[in-house]
Amino acid sequence: MRRQQGRLREVQLREHLSLGAAALTAARAAGFPLAGFVDPAALAAFRGTRRTDQPGADRELEWDWLLHPDGWSRTSSILVCCLSTYRSEPDDLSGPDDPHALIAPFARRNLYGAAVDRMRRVLRSVEETTGLPRGGCRIFCNSRIPEKPLLVASGLAAYGSNSLALSRDLGSELVIAGAILPVPSDDVEGHFLPPMAEPCGTCRRCVRACPVGAIVEPGVVDARRCLQAFAATAIPLDEDLREAWGTRLYGCQTCQSVCPRNRRDVEAPLAPVELGPSLSIRRVLALDQPSLKALFRKTPMGLSWVSPIALRRNALVAAGHRANPVLRPVVQEYATCGIDLLQDAARWALARIRRI
Repeated sequence: MRRQQGRLREVQLREHLSLGAAALTAARAAGFPLAGFVDPAALAAFRGTRRTDQPGADRELEWDWLLHPDGWSRTSSILVCCLSTYRSEPDDLSGPDDPHALIAPFARRNLYGAAVDRMRRVLRSVEETTGLPRGGCRIFCNSRIPEKPLLVASGLAAYGSNSLALSRDLGSELVIAGAILPVPSDDVEGHFLPPMAEPCGTCRRCVRACPVGAIVEPGVVDARRCLQAFAATAIPLDEDLREAWGTRLYGCQTCQSVCPRNRRDVEAPLAPVELGPSLSIRRVLALDQPSLKALFRKTPMGLSWVSPIALRRNALVAAGHRANPVLRPVVQEYATCGIDLLQDAARWALARIRRI
């Protein structure tokens, strides 16, 4: 009996020692350009912080368990992987009589869904290779878990001056997916990477380029100014924010567009839902509530914390910046719609359209 138990322990040890290599190999085969394991010791730097990666989102992040790796690392390890959000495509599909509002690259397609599909493939492969049951693993992607600190703690990225995680090969144009595996972190520590060096040096392009001056100092973003922070929240925009909003429908990419770390030699994969780089303002404003929800279902703009009213407000402000008379009839309907936020945005847009 003791001999059998000893052989079982040897088999389990071999499986755990090979799990790290098996998981990383499977991640590359599944199409993740970047993959690594979180070093629990590297999370110590985040103790005492409550940094959010989605300013303005009204959801609680799961910080407490994450910042106590001395507890979870005895029974679990964390695999993190990345997909590029970049794709070589035009940013604006507007026509002369069909002005569009723009969508930031991370929201143009359901890359979160694509990443989860790939992570499931990874876990299937790991199960076949090592016998680790998929049912004991937890996949996360765009979740309540603070994913960027995990990416930084894996050594695959470091925080940049724009407060985003800048990875070794993809820059900041990425989405993160991961899995919590029921294997102690000690069993995969041979695959831990050293911390990535500070990526920005003296570069301050993002600080200078921010249209609202939200990067108040390198690495610190004032969420009360950040355009991305307002994109999903149904609250009024002051005059300065409206002027800076431009023709955006969702997302602000300015600090990433100017970043020299974004090499753009790896493109985003095909995703389950593809919205494209821009949408017709007239179409967005003309849809009723169920149709608008259907349009954005299973995309970043269809997530529970993104307000449909905020998206309509965004489209109205974009209409004002387009100032195209073809938009006047659909914008006019919102001037008396009964929702103060939308009425205010519509009247502001109409005033700009009438100048033409």
